[in-house]
Order: sequence, then structure tokens, then C-alpha cells
Amino acid sequence: MSESRLQVALREHFLFSALPENARDVLYQQCHVIKLSNDEVLFHQGDVATRFYIVLTGGVNLFRVSPDGQAKVIEVIKPDGAFAEALMFMDQVCYPLNAVAMGVSEIMVIPNKLYKEMLLAAPQSALKVMGSMAVKLHRRITEIETLTLQNTRHRLGNYLFGLAHNPAASKCQLQLPMAKQLIASQLGMQPETFSRLMKEMKTQGLIDVKGADVMVYDLQGLREFGH
Repeated sequence: MSESRLQVALREHFLFSALPENARDVLYQQCHVIKLSNDEVLFHQGDVATRFYIVLTGGVNLFRVSPDGQAKVIEVIKPDGAFAEALMFMDQVCYPLNAVAMGVSEIMVIPNKLYKEMLLAAPQSALKVMGSMAVKLHRRITEIETLTLQNTRHRLGNYLFGLAHNPAASKCQLQLPMAKQLIASQLGMQPETFSRLMKEMKTQGLIDVKGADVMVYDLQGLREFGH
């Protein structure tokens, strides 16, 4: 990856855009970009957290492994998404999740200590970071409500509906953003349940599925699936 992309990220990403130019120049000297292959591990749950990250290309799967060995997807980070930045402001010294690349991915690596020092000297940038964390907290609360108040049918219907570019459309074509087993994990259901519900939607004439491509024949009906 050329150095110019790193410079663009430091100039345009909201975590850095409010920093003075000299601070961004210092970060440019200390940050770097790593390239990961598909399924390559970025860090393990329990590793010491001295850095945070921004996805430039590809994606990152953040997940936890339960004591019985079950993997639970917590979040999938897409390009321009930051992760592990909140640990800078907590007593947490270790990553609470595992991070694995989804496809070939380029990840920007930022040292916590240096960035935190720069935030203390740039309150405007600190406010933007707080705003980002508030959005993530709200998203987590919404996900908890979804997992606790909705049944599996409703969860899957709402998830697919949320992938539509135009929520008011009657028909559309969707592409699943990740492997079906990862979607099932993120929605708190077994892969077998996911497959059964997708077949049920197909039987009802709501969708047709070919690999990761989903043709939706009744988008509003999909949203009501499971109510």
C-alpha cells in the first residue's frame, strides 16, 4: 500500500481530522499498515492492548469464544471502521475479543499511548471520539434488545430487511455481507436454524437464494416475517 493512502486516512478519518497538522505528521511516522490474508488473526482475546485499528480495505470479524468452545460474532468491522479504541480510556489492558481478517484486508495500526496524548492536547478531536463511542454504545443496546425481545424469525427478517438500499421498495436484490454461519452467530442462532428459516422464507415466496445473492420478492413481507 502506498504511503499516500495512510496520509489520506490520517487527514480524513474523523478520529484524526481535528488534530493539528503537526500532530498528524507525528502519527504518520508512528503508525503503519499491515496486510492480512483471509482468516489471519490480528489479535487474540487476552492479548495486551497497546494499539487500536482502522480497517482500510476488507473487513475484520470481532468475536468471543465461550467456555464450551462456541464462537459468538460481536461485530464485523467494515472499511473506515475503527475498533479497540475505547480500551484507551478504560482500566482494561487486554483485548476482550478476538480479531480475524475477513478476506484480504489492510489495517491501519495506531499506538494507544501516543494518540491518547494527542487527544489531551486537542479537545475537539476528543469530542469526536466520544461521539463515536456513544454511537457504538447505542448500537450495542439496540442489538441486545433485538436478541432478547425478538424471536429468531423476526431477527433474521429484520436483518435482511436492513440490508436493502431502499427500505420503501417492494423488491430488491441483496448480497449477504459475510458467511452465513457468521450471520447466524451474530443473530444469536444456530446455523441450522438460519438455514431452516431461509428455506421457510423461500417457500413463502419472499426470497430466492443463490450463494450470497438474495433476491427479495416481497421486502415488506420480509420485514414482517416472524411477527
